[in-house]
Amino acid sequence: MSKDADVMTLYSFTMTVLTFLLGELEQMMYVLFALMVIEFISFAISKSINGGLSLRDISIEISKKALILIMVAVANLLDKVIPMGFSIKDFTIIFYIFYEMLYIITHVSSSGLPVPQFVKDALDLLKNKMKK
Repeated sequence: MSKDADVMTLYSFTMTVLTFLLGELEQMMYVLFALMVIEFISFAISKSINGGLSLRDISIEISKKALILIMVAVANLLDKVIPMGFSIKDFTIIFYIFYEMLYIITHVSSSGLPVPQFVKDALDLLKNKMKK
């Protein structure tokens, strides 16, 4: 087999496994991916401004992102095993979308930039609802 065929085979296999684990990549999943990237960048900038970014910090943050994807995969598999009238995966994705938004705002705030009060209020409301 040629090198191109090997790469395409590996790509196809990887995408098949990811689709099985994470389910169909819908709009909410793309939003979660985007927010994970934005949160990571805001984390790195905030750490750089406030005292230095270490390789350990980066590896911990990447590990957290991997754990979020693992939780989405578990929720997707639960949907397959326990059919309900709603999607556990969708609720899990929504939870982590709000989680990422909260941390983006936290990083922006800790970097010294002002955050609009209405954004803080909305996130406080969401934070309180997520605790319940």
